Amino acid sequence: MTDIVQRLRTVRMPRISKRTRVIWIVLAACAVLPPLLARAEILSSFRASVIGYGACFAMMAISLNILMGYAGQISLGHAALLGIGAYTSGLLTGRLGWSYLITVPFAAAAGALLAFVAGLPALRLRGLYLAITTIGLVFFAENTLYQLPWQGGGPVMLPRPVAGRFIFLLDGDFLALTLVTLVGFWWLDVNLVRSRLGRAFHAIREDEQVAQSFGIDVTRYKLLAFVISGALAGIAGMTYGHLVGTVASDVFDYQFSLLLVTFVVIGGLGSRLGVVIAAFAFGFFPRLLTALKDWDLLVGAFLLIYTLARHPGGFAGAMREAKESKAAKAARAGIGEDEDEHAIPALPRTGLAPAAIADDAAPLLEVRSVHVSFGGLRAVDGASLAVPRGKIVGLIGPNGAGKTTLFNAISGFVKMQAGQIVYDGKPIQDLPPHQRAALGIGRTFQLVGLARNLSVAENLLLAQHSHASYGTWHALAATPRRAREERDLDERARAAIASLGFERYADVPVKHLSGGQQRIVEIAAALATAPQMLMLDEPSAGMAPAVVESLAERLRELRDDLGRTVLLIEHHIPLVLDVCDEVYVLNLGTVLARGTPAEIVSDRAVVDAYLGSAGAPV
Repeated sequence: MTDIVQRLRTVRMPRISKRTRVIWIVLAACAVLPPLLARAEILSSFRASVIGYGACFAMMAISLNILMGYAGQISLGHAALLGIGAYTSGLLTGRLGWSYLITVPFAAAAGALLAFVAGLPALRLRGLYLAITTIGLVFFAENTLYQLPWQGGGPVMLPRPVAGRFIFLLDGDFLALTLVTLVGFWWLDVNLVRSRLGRAFHAIREDEQVAQSFGIDVTRYKLLAFVISGALAGIAGMTYGHLVGTVASDVFDYQFSLLLVTFVVIGGLGSRLGVVIAAFAFGFFPRLLTALKDWDLLVGAFLLIYTLARHPGGFAGAMREAKESKAAKAARAGIGEDEDEHAIPALPRTGLAPAAIADDAAPLLEVRSVHVSFGGLRAVDGASLAVPRGKIVGLIGPNGAGKTTLFNAISGFVKMQAGQIVYDGKPIQDLPPHQRAALGIGRTFQLVGLARNLSVAENLLLAQHSHASYGTWHALAATPRRAREERDLDERARAAIASLGFERYADVPVKHLSGGQQRIVEIAAALATAPQMLMLDEPSAGMAPAVVESLAERLRELRDDLGRTVLLIEHHIPLVLDVCDEVYVLNLGTVLARGTPAEIVSDRAVVDAYLGSAGAPV
């Protein structure tokens, strides 16, 4: 008995986070208070139903914000996803007599399936064209889906839920169920944002090429954003349907979709709290204050125009901008007199042990007779190059020579018409960009390739996307596996930040850093997955001469101390001559010359074509 007691004492109970405790407390309050207040005649049936409208609108806004605010995919057809959820639940509960709880996954599945179909055009379309395609979904649903024989071709009755012998007939009882569902939406949304899934959505919203360079499969995650948004929309739609009792084909029309977009834009794209407040207000006040009835669309239109004109990020975005700007100023104010915020610090060394390189080792990268054309323009015309392991190879040439196009061909961002790209002995020209990144090719861009609205720490977490192996379910449910992996990712990110000496900037959005600081964070992010080769596209662009000297030290550090292979595009010729082991000169899409820096500057063809008369004495 004593042994058993001692063993029980040594058993470690799972630790419950403060956030989890708060969620359980809120859930309990939402489940208990509305029925108690209703039975005590403190909460009238009318006010309970009005609050229920606000809660339903808030759920709808959360589902749309995942798609538009996080993943950046425009959708004007969200009402169709709500409608299919409501119609599915109406058919199963009202006509077949199924339990409410059993129909929840069916409504979610119906919304997810329709959203998947709507998301297919997003793989090729963007902006206005995608918006037009999605709004067509509403007309398709209204005139086809809702008129199918199994739907009855008319209005559908949605009875109040039943749990055993208990019927949620009172508005106070149903309000409790609605609020619990809203808290569930909030919890899922928080889990999504704090996972690799949410970071991938944010990266896609800001720049799809940057997202792919971090190993994110843009096609998969776009469709995933539509599916998750559609599943939540299906549940929100069925909740709304059971609240109103009857839905018809004209309830979830295109005007309803535009109203939802208004909620998200006014509240602030990507702001959970902002869109919930905006949606709740639009669902609550017009029904509570009858004087506002039928004026909600006019008020919404005015607020939308004002928001787009004065605060494109929404009211929550304006507040967030002010807070972030203040944090950035405070971080800069903390710099000592002996510190230079424009100097480039040492690079993080976590997981970057130098590799042993044999003298006769084959080149890490070989580009063989690559041709890239855009219409009648041949941007790259039979270019070939080889990048030895553990060396820095420069790629120079005048503007329009095809350097960045060749970089994009190597990375997989443009399609080649001919040629072959061999990395580490394997042809990779048929692989998509995210798979090339997973093989060990890191990439920076001419314009800083980071998620500029995310903090330094979040960008370093984003860069480790392929290192996190947990799936969508673990992300949304915040399982222990996700917690362990996220903890490991965070430790590596914080270690890298400490190596950079950027602790004060860890939670500051990248856009508030100086140009030199952004460049080194970009290189650190590219190094986060310990790539064998790093491709740098004009890293010195916009830097002061003193900062360029610091960059040269960091590039030599990459080669000599960290054992990385570097392919470098650069217009700053002194930097190229200083750090490169070998230089290729590209002109009109072809390789004009190849050799050591000393050989290149003495090549008369190079001097005439690119360096000019000033290049000879360099």
